[in-house]
Amino acid sequence: LVELLEGDDTPPPWLVPYLLCQGTMIVLAGEAGAGKSFFSYTLSLALASGLPFLTRPTAPTKVLYFDEENSLPDLLQYLRWAWNGLGRPASGMIAENFTHLHFALAAAGRSWDDTLALAAMRYQPQLIVLDTTTPACHIADENDNAEATEAIRRLRRAQAVAPCTLLLLKHARLNTEDGVWQMRGAKAWKGATDATLIHQIGRGRPRKDGL
Repeated sequence: LVELLEGDDTPPPWLVPYLLCQGTMIVLAGEAGAGKSFFSYTLSLALASGLPFLTRPTAPTKVLYFDEENSLPDLLQYLRWAWNGLGRPASGMIAENFTHLHFALAAAGRSWDDTLALAAMRYQPQLIVLDTTTPACHIADENDNAEATEAIRRLRRAQAVAPCTLLLLKHARLNTEDGVWQMRGAKAWKGATDATLIHQIGRGRPRKDGL
């Protein structure tokens, strides 16, 4: 930011221009069924294959996806939808660049942060997705600020061994007083992370391919 203010027009290292900046920790929050996982799988497949995402250019990027939310059939369906949405790229293009890995965080004999840090050290991803953060980080009380702060501290370990972006999926709730969607859980998640994206269900109808 200082360099930009001083007149250096060198662009920051974006994973996706104007959406995700390298090295940040970002929360993607939305109500159940809003499409957080579908959005994240499409983003991951696009980045791993170097395909445009939401019309923005990308380069082949290593992605590490920890899915503690979806079953294997759901995971495969998301990937099929994402492949369709990205224009059905040739399998050779995906196989050549695709470094998309699915892990269960509850590894025997290790805590979740050890598993995450070891995977980050081994694969050196540029993007790590946690879907969703509460079960992935084994959080017992999502409203506990102390527990959230400790989880964030432990998540930073992965960024210490691999200078990556962390995309943390969380649930959202509607504030009945002002009608605004907010991230659910402890306020520490909003205060200690770099940005919060709220994913809402918009108006529209499915396309012929189901998207």
